[in-house]
Amino acid sequence: MDEIKVDLITTWEIKCGIAEYSKFLKNEIDMINFLRMRICPIKKPDSGNPLYFIKLIRIIKNSQIIHIQYQPGIFGRMSILHFSFSYFPLIMLILKLLKKNKIIITMHEFSLNSSTDKLMLKFLNFSDKLIVHNENLSKLLINHKIPKDKIVIIPHGTIQGKISNREECKKKLGISNKRALTVFGFIHKNKGIDLLVDILPKIDKDVILLIVGAPRLQINNDYYSYLRKKSSNLNLQERVRFLGFIKEEEFPVVFNATDIAIFPYRWIIVSGALHIALGYEIPVIASDLDYFKEVKNRYDCIELFKKNNRDDLCEKIQKLLINEKKQKYLKKRCKKFYEKTSWKTAAKKTAQLYLELNYGDSIRTVSKKVK
Repeated sequence: MDEIKVDLITTWEIKCGIAEYSKFLKNEIDMINFLRMRICPIKKPDSGNPLYFIKLIRIIKNSQIIHIQYQPGIFGRMSILHFSFSYFPLIMLILKLLKKNKIIITMHEFSLNSSTDKLMLKFLNFSDKLIVHNENLSKLLINHKIPKDKIVIIPHGTIQGKISNREECKKKLGISNKRALTVFGFIHKNKGIDLLVDILPKIDKDVILLIVGAPRLQINNDYYSYLRKKSSNLNLQERVRFLGFIKEEEFPVVFNATDIAIFPYRWIIVSGALHIALGYEIPVIASDLDYFKEVKNRYDCIELFKKNNRDDLCEKIQKLLINEKKQKYLKKRCKKFYEKTSWKTAAKKTAQLYLELNYGDSIRTVSKKVK
């Protein structure tokens, strides 16, 4: 079988969840001997220069497949009057008109409340296949006239966390004899972190909140400042720790020091941060959004609270903190979650899709290459 060459268009080597996703995916794809994946890096996702993205396309040569990681905001921004537009439509038009490659798009984020995202649907439909990470997004796209046979569900990958002694990790963070609630990921008002700050005074004083992450975009800086000010106004300086952005090598200490990871999100399509937390076998409480409901129903590895409901969140946290039996059960289910969604599994399913696109009807003769 001939080698399949894939050009991956993605953010790369910058502080970005999509860049992290692509790194983990490529690491596993590189282990599959009939695939060669090359990165076409977006290192200036906020660029207003269309030539930057056109040059990105020009480096694509001799590949059979172009795989695009899509998230609003990483394909530059063109401003006209009071409106701003992504260069993504320009990229898709050029690829469709001038290239003969098969096109796959992985959709990481999409909102029907965004007129820009609705417009993007037309250009997303230029692809040969659309990868989504859950049933909820698949149904949403089908309801908006994306052909069902174009959509492929491949769960977001999960790392296998390195489990270490919890008390030793707490000591390294300077939180010995404390119980730690952790929120992890880029700071945004949709993450609902303010809910946790509000209810922390109602929770036992030995419980602290670790806010792990930083704003990815400048427009999120105000919310980050708001969280700091709110913590100060509530005299929580000693109980709310802002750890900022942490590198992957720092994950084991932070996650092993965590007693419960909290995802009080107001909106989400998929959460890479959730996969990391579950990879470290951490008990999780999340808001009852459709995405988290799907995870709960399919794997039973998280607890849910009513979105935006401070009282319900507070009650769920207090109950889980003292329920060791429930914590052990959730940790056990985390292992099952990892088995079904590991990065190796995600890469194999992605490789299978590459095979199908490249070989079509002859896929039965080569599918055994992906085991």
